[in-house]
Amino acid sequence: MMSEALVTPVPRPVKDEDLSEQIAKSVAREPREQVTCRRVAPNHYRCNWWAAQNTSNFDNPAMSGMLVTTSRISRSRFLRVVKEDGRLQMMIITPGGSREQETKG
Repeated sequence: MMSEALVTPVPRPVKDEDLSEQIAKSVAREPREQVTCRRVAPNHYRCNWWAAQNTSNFDNPAMSGMLVTTSRISRSRFLRVVKEDGRLQMMIITPGGSREQETKG
C-alpha cells in the first residue's frame, strides 16, 4: 500500500523590486533640493538630499551649472522600504533602531 506524503506548500517568492526611483520622488524635500536614492540591500536604501552651495566664496563664482559641482549633500538617511498594496511603507534606520516615517501612495 502506498503511503500518503504530506505536501508542504512552497511560499511564493516576494517580488524583488528596486523602489529607488519611487522613493526619491515621494520623500519630502525643501524647495530647490534634489534627492537621490540608491538601493544598498533588499528593502534598504540610502537617500541623499542635495542643496545648492553658496558660490560667493569661490575663486570664480561666475562658473556654474555643469562646469563645477556646486551642490552638497544637506542630509542623508538610510531607509527600510517595502511596498504593500501599492503604497510605500518607509522607516528611517537610526543607530539606535528604526522608527516609522510615513506611508506614501
